[in-house]
Amino acid sequence: MAERLRITQSALSQQISKLEQELGVQLFDRTRRRVSLTDAGRSLREEGSIALKQLTLAVDMAKRAAQGHVGRLTIGFADAAALNVPPTLTSEFARRYPGVNLILHEMISAEQVEVLRAGQIQIGLLRPVFDNEDFETALLLREPYVVAISEIHRLATSEVIRLTELADQGLITTHRIKARYVHGNFQPYLKRAGIHLKVVQEVNELRAILGLVAGGLGIALFPQSITRLHLEGVVYRPLHPNDTPMAEMLIAKRADDRAATVMRFMDMAKKSYRPGRCRDHVAGKRRHPIRRVEPFGGKDRHCGYPSCSLSDISFHSPVSRKCSSMSR
Repeated sequence: MAERLRITQSALSQQISKLEQELGVQLFDRTRRRVSLTDAGRSLREEGSIALKQLTLAVDMAKRAAQGHVGRLTIGFADAAALNVPPTLTSEFARRYPGVNLILHEMISAEQVEVLRAGQIQIGLLRPVFDNEDFETALLLREPYVVAISEIHRLATSEVIRLTELADQGLITTHRIKARYVHGNFQPYLKRAGIHLKVVQEVNELRAILGLVAGGLGIALFPQSITRLHLEGVVYRPLHPNDTPMAEMLIAKRADDRAATVMRFMDMAKKSYRPGRCRDHVAGKRRHPIRRVEPFGGKDRHCGYPSCSLSDISFHSPVSRKCSSMSR
């Protein structure tokens, strides 16, 4: 034993004697012919072996946690984000880091700001309804708005819709605090068009709004991602490019939060959503900036307006029905 420890036999004997004195028990039976473990010695060896293995595991887990491979990550997301960003990001993150427990909470953007500041969530997927002083942010998605209308509406077959054509329409929207971002975006466009949209219904659930639209009770304005949500009796029509603001989706974290899991999620999100520009989708002669989203493997390539799929290309532009120049 002394040779394996690379110490002298006398030094080893002194260490064992010192340990026995500290524990107050005899660990070895010593005779002239042999040395053997006592019951106390055998118990210490067995339990000590388990403790050493647990210590090794604890050290390994600590190192993995420091690298962002294990732990817990709490994410807040706006309901509109659920149509595009979270499913892709969270599933890929879970695949890469199966040791991280992802906890998702749906909440409006304003609420996310408060709980993010309070440290109750670590990541927010939200609208830009705050100043950036407390947060580190990145733009994930920028997309135009569309009009959701009943399939029997007089505008249902329109190629594009001008805001002035909606002047006599009732607007179905979410409750005021949730709709603040959309209303703020559209206010200058409505003012320029010289119209005011009368709110006829306020509900919070997206499907409830679409159900009222299908029933012909009014129209609704949504970011284009809503077109992924299909409901019988509802059609989506693009607004004229001069009549639509752009809806933005951000990822945000507290500026002082340097947790490895948080940083890995932020880095993955930033690398997964890249800006691009499409030459075919032009309004008049003015090109519009887009974001091309190629989540993990490039299976979902977008052109024209952001967040569209190839099957949506004919939907977006009154000028071009085919995109031959996706930025690469």
